[in-house]
Amino acid sequence: MVTVEPGTGPAAGTPLDAHLHAFVRTLRERGMAIGPGEAITAAEVLTVLDLTDRGQLREGLAAVLLREQMHRKTFDVIFDLYFPVRGGFGALPDGPAGSGGQGCSGAPGEAPPDQVDPLKMPAADTPPDPDAVREALRQEAVAALVAGGDHDGIASQIVEQLGEYQSATGTAFSSYQALKALNPQTLIAAIANGLLAAAGEDGAAPGSFEYESARRVARSRVAGLTERVTELTSVAMAARRGPEAVAQYAAPQLPENVAFFAATRSELHRMEQTVRPLARQLSTRLLVRRRRARRGPIDLRRTLRKSMSTGGVPIDLAHRRPRPTKPELVLLCDLSGSVAGFSNFTLLLTHALSAEFSKIRVFGFVDSVDEITDYIDPTRTLTVDTVVDMFDRVIRETNVARFGGSDYGNVLRTFLRDFPDAVTHRGTLLILGDARSNHTDPALAELDELVERARHAFWLNPERRAAWGSGDSVADKYGRLIDMYECRTAGQLADVIGRLLPV
Repeated sequence: MVTVEPGTGPAAGTPLDAHLHAFVRTLRERGMAIGPGEAITAAEVLTVLDLTDRGQLREGLAAVLLREQMHRKTFDVIFDLYFPVRGGFGALPDGPAGSGGQGCSGAPGEAPPDQVDPLKMPAADTPPDPDAVREALRQEAVAALVAGGDHDGIASQIVEQLGEYQSATGTAFSSYQALKALNPQTLIAAIANGLLAAAGEDGAAPGSFEYESARRVARSRVAGLTERVTELTSVAMAARRGPEAVAQYAAPQLPENVAFFAATRSELHRMEQTVRPLARQLSTRLLVRRRRARRGPIDLRRTLRKSMSTGGVPIDLAHRRPRPTKPELVLLCDLSGSVAGFSNFTLLLTHALSAEFSKIRVFGFVDSVDEITDYIDPTRTLTVDTVVDMFDRVIRETNVARFGGSDYGNVLRTFLRDFPDAVTHRGTLLILGDARSNHTDPALAELDELVERARHAFWLNPERRAAWGSGDSVADKYGRLIDMYECRTAGQLADVIGRLLPV
């Protein structure tokens, strides 16, 4: 096992309260909102928890410090860096689940009597054969994953035996190197066969229910092993370089802080968890604003009439009765590959807020534009997968794309020509896109006309403000005609929409 060397890392030998303070500080640096009261409560919790029980310690600190369940993944990674298994990452208690990944009976780490363990060095000065080490770990991985249970034992061996390398600053570990050497995806067939044999169904034909079920279980366990190898690699690095340094790159960003441009499909799924909480917050904010806006504009005639009793001084203002109405919303979404993730998430958020609008019309575009409102089922809850599938259908079945390259000028001209009644003085126009038009005519006059027609008009741009106007971007020109806002993350998007939505 890779052990935590005494004196390594800034947390070694420090008092428990200082260690907890460093842990909380790292959580805050990753974007979690943790107040002084919660930090003090966490310190009090440590006085009653069993510090040798990592599961109890993890759940106790999470209950005190976490405000959002969607932050749990980041919390767990940072917790493993600051509170690793003592005596080495991946160390497990005695028993079948803690057999060090052997996947068979016997003492931890012992090979069966009829086999020679190639992981043991044959002589003091002779290193083990790398191919033999790799093959032995593959066999142990198959046995451990067939047996099920915790992956820590075999994962720690994989990191130690296959992931270690010498860097300019000393010994280091790489999950990429370890997983590349092991290639766990090639183990799925062997694991599936082992599962079938253990269930007495080793004769199951490919394509049968039993065979496909076993392969699904095998894929799931391989994915779990891969994830655990990555996590334990970070723990090993934290033991040498300190958890603060490793957390900078090992701890995942909070879902609301992931940039749309850099988001992977799995990160979009994590970001999807933020939609409902954000929608609830925005709905509450709108409700408060509507309550505060119950008074209409000043009624000058009534105000002057009331001022007669105070010598003509208008001390008490009279207001007109408000006309409570829900606004209309027109969404113009860029569906090109570069910003599709941004449009995807914005559509999820506005769909969750659909109760706040009297009508929502959605238009998609790449180098042309078409209405896609009918592709959205208002009775169904949208997800990342359904929106991605919908965008694929839209591009195939509508006129949003002619040649494939973005052309904002043609989009604006076509929108005004084909949908002249879409934007009215009762509605809010929301344009979503990066304003990169491939050096084509930007159609500034057409955008200006749309802004004049709408009651409110805003442009949400997922690019950094510093990049506006660079290359083929015409964001700087459009920004002179319409209020343009930077929205690179889900958190920024929610904040901007919350401030801009009309009452």
